[in-house]
Amino acid sequence: MKNIIFTVSVALIALHSTGSLAKSSEQEVAKLTAELTPVGAERASNADGTIPEWTGGMTTPPAGYKGEGTTRIDPFDNDKPIFTIDASNYKQHAEKLSAGQQALFVKYPETFYMPVYPTHRTAAAPQWIYDNTKNNALNAQLKEAGNGVINAYGGYPFPIPQNGHEAIWNHLLRWGGQSEEYSFRSDTVYPNGERTVGGGIVWQSYPYYNPNKDASNYNGNILQLLAEYDTPVRRKGEIILFRDAVNAAETPRQAWQYIPGQRRVRRAPTIAFDTPNAQFAGQSIYDEVFMFNGSPERYDWKLIGKKEMYIPYNNNGLIAAFESKNNKLEDIETPFHLNPKYARYELHRVWVIESTLAEGKRHVYGKRTFYLDEDTWAAVISDNYDGRGELWRVGIASLLNAYDIPVTSLRVISHVDLQNNNYVVNVVDRAPVRIYEGEDEKFHTPAQVRKMSRR
Repeated sequence: MKNIIFTVSVALIALHSTGSLAKSSEQEVAKLTAELTPVGAERASNADGTIPEWTGGMTTPPAGYKGEGTTRIDPFDNDKPIFTIDASNYKQHAEKLSAGQQALFVKYPETFYMPVYPTHRTAAAPQWIYDNTKNNALNAQLKEAGNGVINAYGGYPFPIPQNGHEAIWNHLLRWGGQSEEYSFRSDTVYPNGERTVGGGIVWQSYPYYNPNKDASNYNGNILQLLAEYDTPVRRKGEIILFRDAVNAAETPRQAWQYIPGQRRVRRAPTIAFDTPNAQFAGQSIYDEVFMFNGSPERYDWKLIGKKEMYIPYNNNGLIAAFESKNNKLEDIETPFHLNPKYARYELHRVWVIESTLAEGKRHVYGKRTFYLDEDTWAAVISDNYDGRGELWRVGIASLLNAYDIPVTSLRVISHVDLQNNNYVVNVVDRAPVRIYEGEDEKFHTPAQVRKMSRR
């Protein structure tokens, strides 16, 4: 990581992020309307202009978009790759690749490549998100050894992060819309091309981003997810519900599950952390959905700095390919990894965060490195190491440019297992994701699960 740009002081990076640190000063916060974007990214272009200046992002749909409920077309469909990185030249680009990306070139030299396109800084959010983010910068603080946030609401809590805990909370509290409803598929793909297929419907809400409330009167949850499975047959009718609070230490994840064969709704405390996700036959764990979710309590988080990196971006083309009935699934979900011909990589600046298993804690991953897009705080690449320190799984997430909201949403998230050559792909839309105001407050409750189970 020789080209990491340290944009926070060495002293601050060295701080062990387990306490409640001082808020940003008025002078620092003023940068959010000057050299920084409203969410804390560098506003200016890079030195050679390959990363352009942020000028507000993309806030209006392109010509050809047919409106709500239809596929969000690729606004850059006419772009051509600038160049392609493959096994023959990846070492020339190593400084702009993660360890996991480089490992994919080594492991799959005949099939893995990265088409690199012109960079478009399309990330945008409504003005009230920016206003709240500025207020959070002045007031938000970590709590409970970094496992909770106080005095923040409706925006990124730490646009000028001082440590790893603050940075990962920006990912956990990223702007993803008020609520999402989507019909999804989640598959495990094996080296011989066979796959196990899952899917269902998800209703996902972010009470933290309810514009009609504020920090004093919202319910304290940052993510509420209700999923009803329809595939495979053995899981048809199964329902899970979980709720994550902004103070994970004070209020741990609450989860419930309905299994048709048992005919009752029960608490499900294991739907968290490194519990294997039943949807993937042990190939994926619960806290790597959305790259990382849930409480950060099992790791020590270190903010390494920033670097320029080739990451998935403006991936509407890939997402549309999955939504289309005209494409064969096996053409997209090829053995070893998703078909690179549908991929789009761009050069962007990312925050690099390293998480190391905390003393006395247990997790299947001993270390994880996350790369967060500076314009959205979404984790788009992850390198996940086993307890021996060996690189195990590489996470790659695509970004949907939902210009009609505007929001940038994490979709089509894959984790490639370098040890057994399987991979999983999750949050794949079978139809365009609906981003809307959400359901009644009683919807994400055990009572709703019971109601759905009686249908």
